[in-house]
Amino acid sequence: MQYLKFLGSLLKDAGEAALDFPQRMPSQVKGSDANQVVTAADLYIGSQIKRHIVKHFPQDSVIDEESGVTAGPSPITWVIDPIDGTSNFAVGSPLFGVMVGVLEHGNPVAGGVALPALAEIYVAEAGQGAYRNGERLRIPSDCDFSQQLIAYGMDIHPQEISLDCGLIAGIASRCRGIRMSNSIFDCMMVAKGAYGAFMHRRNGIWDCVAAQVVIEEAGGVFSTMDGSALDYGNPLAETSGSFSILACAPSLHEAITEMTRKHLLA
Repeated sequence: MQYLKFLGSLLKDAGEAALDFPQRMPSQVKGSDANQVVTAADLYIGSQIKRHIVKHFPQDSVIDEESGVTAGPSPITWVIDPIDGTSNFAVGSPLFGVMVGVLEHGNPVAGGVALPALAEIYVAEAGQGAYRNGERLRIPSDCDFSQQLIAYGMDIHPQEISLDCGLIAGIASRCRGIRMSNSIFDCMMVAKGAYGAFMHRRNGIWDCVAAQVVIEEAGGVFSTMDGSALDYGNPLAETSGSFSILACAPSLHEAITEMTRKHLLA
């Protein structure tokens, strides 16, 4: 268990730092995408996480959503999202999280998520399982689609709204209900078995790595929305890339990917 203890401590400190900031924070748009905002908390927490990683793992590379890439000679890359759900955080919503993932030769090997407002810390390492506050997580292997809550994250891109809404309607016709925090909160609800699936069409690498390890080590499936594997083969070059993601119980994967291909790829 090379990373579990370190990730747990790192995320505990980061979560406490997030809660020290005011409930409402000034934010500013990053670049030309109005869906992407940043606050002083993002910058501070990212710098603190990065400082601790560099101190303990000086040979490793680090990708921080806010400060960019620091390249190192080892095959390990740490991937940081200081606050996922910044728009939520900035207006005082508790539905946000802190994410740290670890790649080795481009393969996800460890990761963790803090949900500070809920006092929950999720950590996982390849082959070692996934844990929430020290308790082992196990996603049910066999789920009745009609009884599941399905989360769908959607940023507002006017040219794509009709595509998202068509897919959401298709899923809604088969499940118990749709939920939408548009943050890592939804994905962790899959990890603990509260939701059957979480989907989002536009994600940075920092949105994916930690979540993937937690979901897979909890017994779930983590893929693109059409069912293919995510490729982090050259992680330092992926900071401007975009991934779709589907995190779900194994028994739901085929049905959801079929609907995705029907509504988004037709």
